[in-house]
Amino acid sequence: MINIDKLLESKRVEVVFAEINVNGEYVKQFRKNHGLTQIALANIVGVTKKTVEKWEQGVNKVSGSSAVLLKLLNDNPDLLEQLYKVSVGVTGKRTTEEYNPIELKVINATTKPARTSVRRGIIAAIF
Repeated sequence: MINIDKLLESKRVEVVFAEINVNGEYVKQFRKNHGLTQIALANIVGVTKKTVEKWEQGVNKVSGSSAVLLKLLNDNPDLLEQLYKVSVGVTGKRTTEEYNPIELKVINATTKPARTSVRRGIIAAIF
């Protein structure tokens, strides 16, 4: 049961967000300033390439956490480097795939895997 007296005594907390104006031109300029492809930016922000395209074309509005993240990364370039550091040509690496640029990893991850033959009995046993 709700205690009305305690509710009336409680303090009200109000959170006001800073106004963030991120439009398609902002996204496009951010991407170009940091040498990112649409796929790489989509990977960083956690959206699809199509979403980035629509932002840049002005079809969809950039809002919410995506707008906040882009604003923070743009205002703090060191933060972008800390979160998404990619090293190319490092000695002692285990595989060449380990240090590919972000956009190459995204492209490789979206390609269809090679077909392998698996016996149906094994699949049935797994499930």
